[in-house]
Amino acid sequence: MKRLLMLVALMALMAGPVMADRSMTGCTVDLIAPTTANPGETVTFEFYACNHSPDNEWTSNVIFTFPECFEVLGGSYNDGGIGALFNFVNDPIWTAAFMDGDGGWGEIYQDYCCTFYVEVLITTACECGPVTIGWTQEGDVFGAEPHTVSGELPFVLCGTPVQDSSWSCVKSLY
Repeated sequence: MKRLLMLVALMALMAGPVMADRSMTGCTVDLIAPTTANPGETVTFEFYACNHSPDNEWTSNVIFTFPECFEVLGGSYNDGGIGALFNFVNDPIWTAAFMDGDGGWGEIYQDYCCTFYVEVLITTACECGPVTIGWTQEGDVFGAEPHTVSGELPFVLCGTPVQDSSWSCVKSLY
C-alpha cells in the first residue's frame, strides 16, 4: 500500500509542471467577411476562432469589441460538431460575447476552431475610414498564465470590397 501511495505521489509531482504550463498562447481569430461596409447598413460579420494552445487549455469565452458607433443585434456560431455550448451576450451594445454555456472546462478544445457570426448595424454616426475590431479568447484558467489572448482585426468603412481571386478570374480579363 505504501508503494502504491508513493507511486501516485510521484506521478502527481511529475504531472504538476505539465499541468501548470497551460496557456492560450497561439490562439487566433480571423475576420472572414465582410471586407467592407457602409454606415447605415446591417451586416453579418463572420469570424473564425481557433484554439492553438500549446498545452491543452480550452477556450471558454470569445469576445468581439466593435467601434462604439456599431450596434450588435445578434450572434450565433457553428462549432463544426465539437459540441460547444456558448451563451450570447451583448452588453455594452457594441460588444458580442460568446460565453461558456455549461460551466465546464471550456468550449473550444486545443487545435479546434469555431465560426462566429455577429449581426451588426453600422450606425450613421460612424465615419468612413479604417477601424479596428477587437477580439479576446479567454481560457479555462487551468494552470499558468496567460489565460487570455487578444488582438485587433482591421476593417474599412466605405472601402472597396475585396473579392476572392482565382486563375479563372484572371483569365476572364483577357
